[in-house]
Amino acid sequence: MYDVIIIGGGAGGLFLCANLKNQKVLLLEKSDRLGKKILITGGGMCNLTNRDDTQTFLTHLADKRQANFIKPALLNFDTQKTFDWFESQGLPLVIREDKKVFPASLKAQSVVDLLATLARHNHVEIHTSEKVTDLAYHETHFTVTSSKETYTSSKVVLATGGMSYPTTGSDGSGYPLAKELGHTIVSPTPALVGITVSNYPYTNFAGNSIRNSQVDFFHAGETKRYLSDKGDLLFTHDGLSGPVILNNSRLIKKGDRIHASLLGTTNKETLYKHLGDLFTQNAKKQLYTLLKGEGLFGNLAQEVLATQFLSTTDTCANLSKERRVNLVKALADQEFIVSSKKGFNAAMVTAGGVALEEIDRKSMESKLVKGLFFTGEVMDIDGDSGGYNLQSAFSTAKLMAQHIQGSKP
Repeated sequence: MYDVIIIGGGAGGLFLCANLKNQKVLLLEKSDRLGKKILITGGGMCNLTNRDDTQTFLTHLADKRQANFIKPALLNFDTQKTFDWFESQGLPLVIREDKKVFPASLKAQSVVDLLATLARHNHVEIHTSEKVTDLAYHETHFTVTSSKETYTSSKVVLATGGMSYPTTGSDGSGYPLAKELGHTIVSPTPALVGITVSNYPYTNFAGNSIRNSQVDFFHAGETKRYLSDKGDLLFTHDGLSGPVILNNSRLIKKGDRIHASLLGTTNKETLYKHLGDLFTQNAKKQLYTLLKGEGLFGNLAQEVLATQFLSTTDTCANLSKERRVNLVKALADQEFIVSSKKGFNAAMVTAGGVALEEIDRKSMESKLVKGLFFTGEVMDIDGDSGGYNLQSAFSTAKLMAQHIQGSKP
């Protein structure tokens, strides 16, 4: 009989193991190694948190409902406490200019190794390559059936993640277990994911990006935008990505129109005026030279001109009023039609999961089944890219650990 059985050896499960002391704990991980999804976060460097204060952090979650749910966990264990915790455990961290926090080694393996070591120091029994196939509640205890054995425990934690990057073990296997015990599952969809674009013209520019693009989003057939945002816009081989797309992908639908500036700006109206003045006041200068001077990389400048039937040697004097208006629009407000959102294989996180209304936000314990707990992405929580999702996993796991050990915040 175990005190706690944790199903899932990802960020939430491992952080819980690292913070659970004086408990008989079993960790069951279906993959052949721990923390497989952690290892690919932040391009393999692991952007484990950021330097946002709590109020700012909460604005980077999907909606106010999620922010309200996670607020107690974040107030209890915020980004500063997370930073201090990792450093106090012997893992030096670095802060980038954009306030993202990484291990100083810039290796995600450093984070996994630390958490696994701390789990073993806490005498957690760790089983890998062992998939849980059934979970049952018997009023005083749980039975957890795996591919190898059946275990009993007074408490069970679902830390199974969502459905993103399923090859890491995050394949939605926790949802049926929660559903079996009466929980509602908000339909999972890919989030923090790129899009493919119809008649995409920039295949050859994959890997290039626009800094601080201003982007407006419209649903098909609607003239009123449903969202406006700015951030880096990345060209891929078949569409668009980058933070300004990823962070809003949970809302994007097939057929949406995305209007993006190909030059960085804080205001499209200002950009329209600036470009109009630029072209009228520099009649003798080549358009190509002017566009490069504005920050457009050469191949993109050439391609945009070509779409307007202009060459790299054309000057501003070659522009009629109509062509000038069309060129300015192509630069300040280029339209892309979404042909699809990429799937779970490409999504960084999952939107949807165990309904938050059925979980006590002050302990992460189920309101339906005493002794059942949740941490991380298995719940209906998804944040922007930039350390928000890992921090959410750490904060919910820390709050739960304190509750289980009786040291409630």
